[in-house]
Amino acid sequence: MPFLATLSRLGADRSGGILTFTGIGFVALIGAAGLAVDTAQWYLWKRQLQQAVDAGARAGALSLLQTDGFDAAARRELGRNADNTLNVTIERVSSPPYSGAYTGDTSAVEVIASTRLKLPFSSVFIDVAPAVRSRAVATRTSDGEYCVIALAPSGIGVKAIGTADVNLGCGVGANSGIQAAIDLNGTSWIDAPSFHAVGGIDASAKNIPADAELQPYGLPISDPLAARGLQVPDEPEGCTYSKFSNTPSTVDTLSPGRYCNGMTLKGTTTLKPGTYIIDGGSLDVASSATVTGDGVTFILTGSGAGNAAYAKIVGGSTLTLSAPSAAQNPTWKNVLFYQNPIGSSTESTFAGGSELDLTGVIYMPSGDVRFTGNSGQSAECLLLVAKHVTFAGTSSLNNNCSSDYANLDLSAPVVKIVE
Repeated sequence: MPFLATLSRLGADRSGGILTFTGIGFVALIGAAGLAVDTAQWYLWKRQLQQAVDAGARAGALSLLQTDGFDAAARRELGRNADNTLNVTIERVSSPPYSGAYTGDTSAVEVIASTRLKLPFSSVFIDVAPAVRSRAVATRTSDGEYCVIALAPSGIGVKAIGTADVNLGCGVGANSGIQAAIDLNGTSWIDAPSFHAVGGIDASAKNIPADAELQPYGLPISDPLAARGLQVPDEPEGCTYSKFSNTPSTVDTLSPGRYCNGMTLKGTTTLKPGTYIIDGGSLDVASSATVTGDGVTFILTGSGAGNAAYAKIVGGSTLTLSAPSAAQNPTWKNVLFYQNPIGSSTESTFAGGSELDLTGVIYMPSGDVRFTGNSGQSAECLLLVAKHVTFAGTSSLNNNCSSDYANLDLSAPVVKIVE
């Protein structure tokens, strides 16, 4: 029969085998390509969604630090960062997180969001598109140690002028919110591991190390001494001296007390341990002076707002001063200079060469400080906390302090994604 003969011939024919297997291979290749395209799209959506929930969690944690609310800020920032085509569903915004390692952290914010969109190839095989889900947890953490902190909320917090060459073994922080909260100009150089500001940081590669960490537009750094509630002592009430001054040729040993209308040191002076209250005027240390003291605190105060005494230390003087330890004076431990928060309209200046050896905290929360060193000047444990800080000249300041200073929180707060 002709039909059966034809089938027999086709069954024995091997010439079409390659075409058959080629067709099957093309189907597999197209399928693999389609799956690869869909997988790449799912991965892209996952990345976009993760960036959005990260932004939402950070915004929520930041808002939680500043106010009691976090939900609206987290949702707003997530929506602002999410791709409009994703059709995102916010599944959870919570504080503290419901799961993970930060369930007990009331400053942590958890954000979970998902999206579910069909793709051309995978929708041929599955009726319901797979869900793409992302989760983020953000919380407040601490970043580095800062031994130069400018507390003023406005103005240039920290600046280096002229040919300032400052070597710091610690960070520089400014709570000012202006564009140049930290301003390093000209050929000035500050060698510090980190710079943190509420506002912007104006510095170029010629002003700071290439590996320095910059944190502009961050959270304010807390005043490390505010919790101690330091106040000018009431005693002695009367003046121990008024307008005290010695001459370059004199050798004096002074005791703690209230020095009214300023203290001027020109000769060789030894200070016994304790608090020296400068009530009005200034603490004036001349270039001819040699001043030594262990366990001393200078308290600068005055009669009214803006009228606190200020420090004026002239270059060429020899100073070896250290603040009290906890054992010497638990109230004034670590504090070398304290200016009453009423502040002063006059900037305090610390100028000196290699003979300026200060150990402790210069604490002037409402006063401005200018630190001018000369070649070779260094200090192993000197912390500057003031309203504004200016550097000029060459100096080296470090926070290689003893364990007696461990009570000071010198870190800067940052909000980070932790999960």
